[in-house]
Amino acid sequence: MSVNSTKHSSRLRWAIMIGTCIICIMGGMGYWILYSSNTTQSATILIREEMSITQWLNENAGIVSSRSSFKAAALMKRMRNIKPGRYSVTAGMSNRNLIDMLRSGRQSPIQLRIDDVSALEELAGKLGKNLRHDSLSFITYFLSDSLLNAMGCKAEELPCFIPPNTYEFYWTIAPKDFIQKMKEEHGKFWTEERKKQAVQLGLTTKEVCVLASIVKAECAKTEEAPIIAGLYLNRLRINMRLQSDPTAVFGEKQHVQRVSASHLTRDTPYNTYLHEGLPPGPINFPENVYLKAVLSPQTNDYLFMCAEPGGTGRHLFAKNLGEHEKNRSAYIQWLNATGVK
Repeated sequence: MSVNSTKHSSRLRWAIMIGTCIICIMGGMGYWILYSSNTTQSATILIREEMSITQWLNENAGIVSSRSSFKAAALMKRMRNIKPGRYSVTAGMSNRNLIDMLRSGRQSPIQLRIDDVSALEELAGKLGKNLRHDSLSFITYFLSDSLLNAMGCKAEELPCFIPPNTYEFYWTIAPKDFIQKMKEEHGKFWTEERKKQAVQLGLTTKEVCVLASIVKAECAKTEEAPIIAGLYLNRLRINMRLQSDPTAVFGEKQHVQRVSASHLTRDTPYNTYLHEGLPPGPINFPENVYLKAVLSPQTNDYLFMCAEPGGTGRHLFAKNLGEHEKNRSAYIQWLNATGVK
């Protein structure tokens, strides 16, 4: 082999070695950029609108320890913008895991109770407080003609399609998608068998919900729900006014400890002391237990009920006005003795 050939072969080996080293170094740097830990703390971050990586880094300066490595990783992963959402960042996450989560919009769901509100406005307020879209967006959609026409109901009947429960939502859920989820839950309850039960009672599914809301409002002990449902169905059959205190105070902004004559004479469409039959819509969002109580009521002859003295949360039931007046007198005496106004 000639001297020139030996030199050429030596240069080639060196070039290969140097190239291999460069590749290894670059590979190691790439691996470090993508897989090394780069978050300093656990946090929940809310992104309302799509934003650039630089903007996100500026607004979340304390979460990422190395801005430059995050930007380099984002360039390698071809991520330009971050999607809106509610994301859970854990301390020690790698750039790759963080970027995959933000780029794909892989949100952490939020658990939200909607069984502690009584009206659409309250519901919209709670949703707006906990989700991306504000309360105005929700209530505007709830009251829109397009939604109500599609649902085949009036605004006051819309709560019939919103079963109260604790649900998991994505923070970015839109009002339209929220109602769609509620419709699906509503449909799960209203099987053909339950629809037939409503028909046998002479009620529509909406009327079952309205009556169930009254039962719920009157009922501190759920075991009494079928009894109260039976009582009100008895009144409806003989065209006797329901005379339910919660319907008379519906719309009050605060809890009423003691219902007064002024409440009972306030003329609203919901006041069943003044108007026969069921009110135009539910006075709260009744859970399934109250719907079931109306569909499967206790067979009884009760027409009257009064709270039991002693603050037990139970009721004394009566078949005639004379019995009821005795129960009512005992309860009023207890109220006066305790000083409840």
